[in-house]
Amino acid sequence: MDQNHPPQDGSRGPWEQDGPSPYGPPTQGPSPYGAYGQPPVQQNPYGSRQPYAAPSRRPGIIPLTPLALGDLLSGSFAVIRRNAAAVVGTALIVSLIEILISVLATTMMFDALAGILRLEESGGDPFLQDSTVAQTFGALSGSVALLMVGALLAGLAGIVAQGVLAVVVLRSAAGLKTSLGQAWRLTGRQVWSLIGLGLLYLVAAFILVLAFLAVIVGLVIAALNEDGTLAGVMGILLFVLIVASVLLGVWLYVKLLLAASAAAVELKSPFRAMGRSWTLTRGHWWRTFGIILLVGIIVGVVSSIITTPLSMIGGVFTPFTEEASAEAMVEGSRIWMLVSVAATSLVSALATVYTACLVALLYTDYRIRQESFDLDLAAAADDAGLSDDARFSTVQDVQAAAGTDRLVPGRPAAGPADH
Repeated sequence: MDQNHPPQDGSRGPWEQDGPSPYGPPTQGPSPYGAYGQPPVQQNPYGSRQPYAAPSRRPGIIPLTPLALGDLLSGSFAVIRRNAAAVVGTALIVSLIEILISVLATTMMFDALAGILRLEESGGDPFLQDSTVAQTFGALSGSVALLMVGALLAGLAGIVAQGVLAVVVLRSAAGLKTSLGQAWRLTGRQVWSLIGLGLLYLVAAFILVLAFLAVIVGLVIAALNEDGTLAGVMGILLFVLIVASVLLGVWLYVKLLLAASAAAVELKSPFRAMGRSWTLTRGHWWRTFGIILLVGIIVGVVSSIITTPLSMIGGVFTPFTEEASAEAMVEGSRIWMLVSVAATSLVSALATVYTACLVALLYTDYRIRQESFDLDLAAAADDAGLSDDARFSTVQDVQAAAGTDRLVPGRPAAGPADH
C-alpha cells in the first residue's frame, strides 16, 4: 500500500492506532491562526492579555513613561540644551554669590600674608607686635568666617536653584521652553518657601555641630582631669555620634531629596514639602540613593578634570624661585588663587544645576509611577499643541498655544501656597 496516500475503502492506515489519539481530541472552533491562516494579535508574554502598547508619547525631553536611568541622564542634558538661558543663567546666579564671597575672603587672607612678609623683609618680627598679631589673625579669622558664610549662602542658593529648575524641567517634559525671567517668575513667592527649607536644614546641621562640640568639650575636660573613665565614655559616644550622623544624614538626605521640587511645583510650605518628598521616595530609597551616588561620582570626576589642570598651571607660573621676592610670590599666588576660586565656583554651580535637573526628573518619574502624572504632562502638551515626538517635531521650540507661558504641569490651580 502506498504509504503516502490513505486508503480509499475506509480501512485504517498503518500509521493509525486503536483508541484515543495521544494528542488529545481535535480542536473545536475556529483556527487559532485566524480565518486565512494569519496569526492573531501578538500577546504580551509577561502575563497581560492585552496586546503590546503603542510607543509612548514624547512631547518633550522624556518619554511619558516610568523613566530608566538613561532617560534621567539624557533628559538632564536635554533640559540644559533646550533651556540654556534659564539653566545657565540660574547657575551664574548661584555661582555669583559664592564667587564674590570667596574672592573677598581670599583677598583678605592674602592681604594679611603680604603684610606679614613686608614686616619680615623690613627686619621686624610681626608676631612680637601685639597690634600686628591682632590685625593679622583678625584678617585670617575673617576670611575663614567669610568662606563659611559663602558656603552656607551657596547651599541656600543651591536649594532655591533646585526649585526654580524643577519648574523648568516639568515644562520641558511637556515640550515647553522657559526663559530665565519666566522660570523665576513662575517660582514666585515660593522662593521664600525654598529659603525656609534651606534654613531648616541649616538648623538641623547646627544642632548636630553642637552635639559634636559638647562631646569634644567632654573629652577635653576628661583629659585635663585625667579621668580615664569619662574619656572612654566620651570616646565611645563620639564614635557612635559620627557613625549615627553619617547613616542618618544619608538616609534623611535621600528621603528629603525631592522637597525643593515639591515646594516649587506644588506650592508647598517647607514642612509639607518635606512630607511630600517622604511620600514620593517611599519604596524607592535604594534606587534614589544609587542614582544620586552615580551622578555624584560622574560630576565629581568631570569637575576634577576641569579644575585640576587649572591648579597645576597656577603652580607652574607662580614665581616660586630664589630670585623672586616674597611679596611677588604672594601676589602671583593671589592671582592664580582668585582665578582658581572663580573657576571652581562656576564649575560647582554647573554641577549643582545639572544635579538639580536630574533630581527634578526623579520627582517627575515618581509622580508618573505613583500618580499617573504622565497624563498631566500629556494634557499640558495638548494645551500647547505639542503632540509629536520631540525628537522629530518641527514645533517643539514654539509656544504654540495661548496661555501656556504660565503653565506648570502638576501645579494646583489654586494660587496661594499650601500651608
